[in-house]
Amino acid sequence: MFKRRRGLFKGVVLYLLKSKPLSGYEILKELSRLTSGKFVPSPGTLYPLLSYLEAEGLIEARESYVGRRRKKIYALTAAGEEHLAKLMDDEEFRSIIQMLEGGGREGDLLAAVRDELVYIDEVFDEIEGNDAEVLKEMLALLKRLEEKVEARLKKALGG
Repeated sequence: MFKRRRGLFKGVVLYLLKSKPLSGYEILKELSRLTSGKFVPSPGTLYPLLSYLEAEGLIEARESYVGRRRKKIYALTAAGEEHLAKLMDDEEFRSIIQMLEGGGREGDLLAAVRDELVYIDEVFDEIEGNDAEVLKEMLALLKRLEEKVEARLKKALGG
């Protein structure tokens, strides 16, 4: 679906924050609503991205209290608005935004999985460290996913 995926999910988050500041939970809910539940990244994907965007100065976080609960509210910065404006010049990114604004009618599960895997790949490239146990666990998860994909492919090919 996408020729160039790197940074597109970052842009979607910036786009969501353009209209109003949101908490991480609200971002997840908004993505779910806009894509009819077809693309909802895990909190383990979203929150590191929010930290990254904050470190890059594209968003800022402030703490808010709801009763006794503390939550972070994220807002777009001027640098974030500039970055988003540049992304809006990209035809591929605009098509994603049009899909979101259209309620995700064009979205599909495969595209959501693909985007999630691309983001995981990006995060993996940025993580340093060679904890053998963590790497073994990641490899086991990927092998399990590979087995599932192979089984479904076999079934799709009539085998």
